[in-house]
Amino acid sequence: MFSVSTIRSVLSILVPWLSRLISLTAVVILVGLIPEIAGIDPSQSILRARSGQQQLLTAESLQAVRTDLQLHRSAFERLIDWFSGLIKGDLGVSWIDGSSVTSTIHQALSTSLFLMSTALVLTFILCSMALMRMLRHWKKGTLKSNHHSLSIVFISLPEYVIASLLILFFSIWLGWFPPYGWQSWQNIWLPSLALALPASGLFSRLLHDSLLRVFNEPWITTWLSANVHTNQIIRFALKKALSSLIPQISMIIIGITGGAVAVEQIFSIPGIGRLILSATKAQDLPILQGGLLVLLFLSIMISSFGLLLQQLILGHSLKSGKLISSHSSFQLTKSAPKRMIAFSILSFLLLIAVWALFRDPYSSQFSRLASPNIHIPLGADGIGRDLLARIGAGMISTFQAGILATFLSLLTGIVMGFNTRWTQGLIEVTKGVPYIVAGLLVAGISGMNANSALIAIVLVSWAPLAAHCSSLISEAKAQPYTHLAPTWGTNKFKIFRFYLLPYVLPPLLRHTLLKLPVITLSLTSLSFIGLGAKPPESEWGLMIAENLPYIERAPLGVLGPILGLILMGIAINLLFDD
Repeated sequence: MFSVSTIRSVLSILVPWLSRLISLTAVVILVGLIPEIAGIDPSQSILRARSGQQQLLTAESLQAVRTDLQLHRSAFERLIDWFSGLIKGDLGVSWIDGSSVTSTIHQALSTSLFLMSTALVLTFILCSMALMRMLRHWKKGTLKSNHHSLSIVFISLPEYVIASLLILFFSIWLGWFPPYGWQSWQNIWLPSLALALPASGLFSRLLHDSLLRVFNEPWITTWLSANVHTNQIIRFALKKALSSLIPQISMIIIGITGGAVAVEQIFSIPGIGRLILSATKAQDLPILQGGLLVLLFLSIMISSFGLLLQQLILGHSLKSGKLISSHSSFQLTKSAPKRMIAFSILSFLLLIAVWALFRDPYSSQFSRLASPNIHIPLGADGIGRDLLARIGAGMISTFQAGILATFLSLLTGIVMGFNTRWTQGLIEVTKGVPYIVAGLLVAGISGMNANSALIAIVLVSWAPLAAHCSSLISEAKAQPYTHLAPTWGTNKFKIFRFYLLPYVLPPLLRHTLLKLPVITLSLTSLSFIGLGAKPPESEWGLMIAENLPYIERAPLGVLGPILGLILMGIAINLLFDD
């Protein structure tokens, strides 16, 4: 007979893997059922993708496509055939051109892996530079006053916006690199940098917060008093700070794979991200299922390796309750200059929003792409509308949607993070689904309604917060006072209320604030594919999409909303920078 402790140990190993298998299978099945759930006929999209001509959509040609692809069969029959082929290593053939899905994905995956590897190297270099700066400030005793405005800028912008800005500066204005293509080594740097900058910004900030907490622990003072060399203290502090961030590092790496979808599309890179996006739009389900399966499998493997590494580093401390860490706090900064700068930025944004109330953001009353002047301080857009009025009018609705999506993501992340044994697979699979693909899937299932973008962003934005929450819970449970609380007769609710939540919430709220700008802009970015606001609304994502073709002649139409998100991110993070 097996003991209760043995059964629990086996279940703790099997349940997360069962969760991964169920989540992965559910996503693949959901993709295969999109036509039936949404009530659409994929033959139209397929024929349009094959021919590229709208006038060829005749009844005869559509019936020929249905017969060719055997669309008369039920979705259940198609899924059975797909899973049968998967067991044999065959992912089927493309509905568009009849090519082998396996070979197509293999070619695209090799390109994407090279891009992601280059982005990871750049991320490591940028993070190392930020780390050296942090350690230099610690040795000088100025780590607490070290500002992070640059990392906030990188965190505030999703990959597609950074890619657009890189093209504007380095391709259009400076002419140093080609704006698109994948023919030479010069094509590598801009897309790699577009993926590396937000990843390095987020990791640098999380590492700074973790190191700051470690450097405030009592053993640091003891070691300094004992004249232990600072390099040795730094080595142990780094090990402790990084060990608690390993799940987040895994999520950042997974985020690079997901972010490659938009970057590959912008730079016309023949990678798996662009392949999945094209397959989603064309309803090429075999390519979409195979591509997502590969992305989600990579996500699971990266996350599983990260969890294993954390167990190897902290395993004994986590089980014995000997992991001693200090609490972090969540409060307004005590620095008067930071508060002044933050409130000045927020007041400036509010002033623009109020000013816009007295201007008309919809009528075309100026000349097309008019330059800034006293009447239109930011100029006019492509159809002669006041850019200042449109930016101000879109600010309130954009921020409201972003704050709501961030709040819902935080709630979902907390619930899922406290039940990681059952939700681990769902966290990893969700993080592996790019938000653009999630938007298209939501639109395919629920239709193009006004809430499609919000639903899609919430569905994918909670996963990093849940992973961070789970890591913090493991740390909190490994603290001596939490580990010994049951022996003192403390019930589970009191442990949750007075031991776990105070440890988890402050750093998790700080992480949520870091994600607020990027969630907001990711939400607006879905307007590019028709899921957000519709013309003539002045929503910022729609504004960026409308003005991107005129970025060289009227860059303020694109840079204005982006700058607004950056300023909001800087202001909020300065308010809680201690």
